[in-house]
Amino acid sequence: MTPFFWRKSEIVDGIEIKGGDDFILRTKEALDLLRSTPFFKEIQRYLAVIKEAKRSGMKAYARKPTFLVGKPTWQHSALWYAGTIAHDAYHSKLYHEARAKNTGKKWDRDAWTGTEAEKKCLAFQRQVLYELKAGETIIAYLKELENNPTYQGHNKGWRAWWDYITRWW
Repeated sequence: MTPFFWRKSEIVDGIEIKGGDDFILRTKEALDLLRSTPFFKEIQRYLAVIKEAKRSGMKAYARKPTFLVGKPTWQHSALWYAGTIAHDAYHSKLYHEARAKNTGKKWDRDAWTGTEAEKKCLAFQRQVLYELKAGETIIAYLKELENNPTYQGHNKGWRAWWDYITRWW
């Protein structure tokens, strides 16, 4: 990961990209791919910042919804990275929709995390990658994850935090 004092910030299509030169370049490549899809406006609406980080995860609850991206994710192909951006933007969409429906009340965390939410995000990711003409291997891999979307670990309590901390992606 690029040390914080070497990080840069650029705005691309209204989304702020924060990180090192290589990270910014790869993120622009992924956004270029997404721009060609009918899903791009939806992705833009729910994603304000894409930031280089030690591991990947979505901070949908932040004032500026932020996708934190670990090196194994952004250094993968631009196509795969584009799919992960779409996936995490969809988590943000689910979060903001749940929040809007339950103004002033506590809402169910499973509205944007957990098994059912993960299935929805994987389905959206698959739609986006299908639109980008991803190979059948990638599409089949995402379908398999949809069948058993527990790769992200626990979703509640301290174990959820621990699972996030131990992610390799």
